Amino acid sequence: MSYSETLEQALIVVRQQAVLMQKCIQQRKLMDALKHASMMLTELRKPDLSPKQYYELYIMVFDSLSLLSSYLTDNHPKIHHLADLYELVQYAGNVVPRLYLMITVGTSYLKCTDSPREEILKDMIEMCRGVQNPMRGLFLRYYLSQRTKQLLPDNAIEFNSNFVINNFIEMNKLWVRLQHQGPLKEREQRTKERKELQILIGSQLVRLSQIVDDNLVIYKDNMLPVILEQVVQCRDVVSQEYLLDVVCQVFPDEFHLSTLDSLLGSTLHMNPDVSINKNVLTLIDRLNGYIDRKEQEQEQDTIQGNSNLFEVFWNYLKTLNEERPDLSLHQFIPLVESIMALSLRWYPDNLSNLNILYGFTAQKCRDYGRAIPQNAEYLFANLLILQNFRHVNRSAALFYNIISQCDAFRELLSLQNMVLQKNIIDTLLDILLSASRENEILFVIDSKASLEKLLSVMEPLIRFRVTSTTRRFSNDALGLSDDLTEDEEGNSSWVLDPSQEKLAQFCHLSLRLLPIECKQYLNVENQVEYLLLLRNWYYRGDKNIKYTYPAIISNFWKLIRKSYLLKTRQKLSRKTENDYSNMIKQLFKYASRCINDLFNVCGSSVIDTVYKLNIQSASLADQLSIGEIAYDFFSQAFTVFEESLSDLKTQFQALVYMIQSLQKTRSLYQENYYDTLIVRCTLHGSRLLRKQDQCRAVYLCSHLWWATEIAVIGEEEGTTADFYREGKRVLECLQRSLRVADSTMDNIQSCQLMVEILNRCLYYFIHGDEHDTHVSVKYINGLIELIKTNLRSLKLEEQIPEQQQSTTRLQDLHIDGQDSTELSSRKKFVMGLDGTYIEIPRTNGSPASISNKLNSMYINEMIYIPLEHFDRTCEYIVNQREIDDRFKVIVV
Repeated sequence: MSYSETLEQALIVVRQQAVLMQKCIQQRKLMDALKHASMMLTELRKPDLSPKQYYELYIMVFDSLSLLSSYLTDNHPKIHHLADLYELVQYAGNVVPRLYLMITVGTSYLKCTDSPREEILKDMIEMCRGVQNPMRGLFLRYYLSQRTKQLLPDNAIEFNSNFVINNFIEMNKLWVRLQHQGPLKEREQRTKERKELQILIGSQLVRLSQIVDDNLVIYKDNMLPVILEQVVQCRDVVSQEYLLDVVCQVFPDEFHLSTLDSLLGSTLHMNPDVSINKNVLTLIDRLNGYIDRKEQEQEQDTIQGNSNLFEVFWNYLKTLNEERPDLSLHQFIPLVESIMALSLRWYPDNLSNLNILYGFTAQKCRDYGRAIPQNAEYLFANLLILQNFRHVNRSAALFYNIISQCDAFRELLSLQNMVLQKNIIDTLLDILLSASRENEILFVIDSKASLEKLLSVMEPLIRFRVTSTTRRFSNDALGLSDDLTEDEEGNSSWVLDPSQEKLAQFCHLSLRLLPIECKQYLNVENQVEYLLLLRNWYYRGDKNIKYTYPAIISNFWKLIRKSYLLKTRQKLSRKTENDYSNMIKQLFKYASRCINDLFNVCGSSVIDTVYKLNIQSASLADQLSIGEIAYDFFSQAFTVFEESLSDLKTQFQALVYMIQSLQKTRSLYQENYYDTLIVRCTLHGSRLLRKQDQCRAVYLCSHLWWATEIAVIGEEEGTTADFYREGKRVLECLQRSLRVADSTMDNIQSCQLMVEILNRCLYYFIHGDEHDTHVSVKYINGLIELIKTNLRSLKLEEQIPEQQQSTTRLQDLHIDGQDSTELSSRKKFVMGLDGTYIEIPRTNGSPASISNKLNSMYINEMIYIPLEHFDRTCEYIVNQREIDDRFKVIVV
């Protein structure tokens, strides 16, 4: 008998012979039925079928033989005896049909209670050796496994396991042999076909796991050694990878815990091309899943009974490193990572295991002998930030403990390139700062040594400076903006570096995570020590301190306020009060030192910051009634102003800021500190380069001689009697500013400044008596008349188009006898406090244009700036008459 030429023909033949076989069975013609079954089985001899095609044919044959098996079982021994049939079918002509029929009859006979089971099983598995073609032999033995699945002897675990193991070994040999058939160019195709057949071999191991059940002794002594021996001896990459993976998957976790040495040892003897880490990762995932299940079942003795689990994997890792020095980083580092995940899951409190692994990996990096390739950097990043640890909670507390307890962590981090170090530290900071965002105390920095370890890990980021060169090299990796923070010459600019911002946030966080002492004074003292430690480490960042030092200084301010509150709101001994007083003075010195360091290191790029930090420190000292210290900080601010502030706009804004701060001070009145400072401030205002800045600075300085109430400290107008007020000086400042305004060449600016001065006069007119402020009604009326005269002159400069003849009076502006042309389509301009001309956009969302110079093209529109401002002021005076009778004598 021959087989069909094509798969379609073979399927047709199988269907036909199956139908004929069923008819013969129904007619009780057993010999004819066996004949048709043999003809059907002949199609399984076809050699050129792919695994999928052969499996399709096999399934159809299997279903048909199942009908034959049922008939044989049902009619034994009434019509025929299966022992006789078992002998009879072995006379079939071809070996494949013969063995399929023999297994069908033999397994049917096994269902009978009087059958010699063990003899039949031994005979069938021995006879299967007759088929050595890999494809046919695999499916024949798979057929034997399927037929005998429920028919193995009861209570004979050893015999059953040997039977399945024997079948497994022979199947694996056939499977491996399949790789070496055919030409070399079809090797990849054969590998693909073999992977399609791997489930046939894996099913034998699944069957073994069902047989052994929970009998660890048989598994450990009889099964596993034979399986591993076969896996190692086959020397086939596909077979070794798949079978070891199946072993890890199908047998219970308890078995793996007892046989770890054997399982791991077998990987040391495999083909060098086998991906060892894949199998070890599978095994570790099983063990981590096992402890998860045990915790859910609340079995607390699991870990105690397996205290040497890490030691087993650690010894394996060392042995693997010695015997397989050829392993690449891509194979080796994932192994370390998986063992680390196992340690964190089984022994979360024993971080010494992690220190061992980090140290081992660091040594591996050094042994590598050259720069780590870029495509392997992510492996070390994942290892250091525990990126792929599914069973581990990556909390801030965990990373704090790792950094503080694992010295090798810092060693391994230092071996990476600078960009990778920065990215890793960025991630660590994000995790540590999560404690701040959650407003929970997740861990405590228990000692200065622990803080030093944290800062030593962050040192690469502290020192990292972004220049145009480094940015071009690593812009994408750093995730920063495209603007440079430092050019090639080292001139810095204020582009915020997110990484340095995180360091500043860490400064605030670290002081919240300190251990709490029973005595408040000791708490403050500890915070000061920690803060000084932070300052010293951040100082190593060179020009980066412009990002981090403001956070240090602000924390000194917090400690100053805290010390002051503890001193004033508690009943303390004289010694403790003195201690707090001395500490406050010392903290101010530390803040001053930081400000000076900031200026000395960063230079002109931080002048504005240094100036404001000095003024804020002075304001704080004033609030605590420490006039000497406040005066010293104000003096330093003036020194910065005189020696370093050269930009015109910056000078004016700096003086405004100084005036605001000085006006709120209260502790400087003694020893003429206040007089000295405000005279100096007014003098600087009068020396500004631009006259408009001079004018505004001087009339703002007038407020320095007219203190107003600060409700927060309990002051109240009419009740508080010791306000610092000198009306004569107020008037002098207003008069001086008016002279400057009058001498300004730009008529629009001049008129605008006079209106602003008028507003200041009205302020003093409202908030003080005439004999106190020296700002009289006569002076205000004279100023109004002067403004009107100047506005009339300004109006003459208006350019009137020839075609426009009609004019209207400026009644709304309270200027008699003057005309104005209202252009409905004219542009709208206003003037900023610094004298700039600002064009208001006509549509929402459009940007406003700003100019420092008068544009003659829009002279008509700009003339309306002081006109409209004066109109609003006059309207205010008129409205005030209903409230304050004094305004009735002001002529508008």
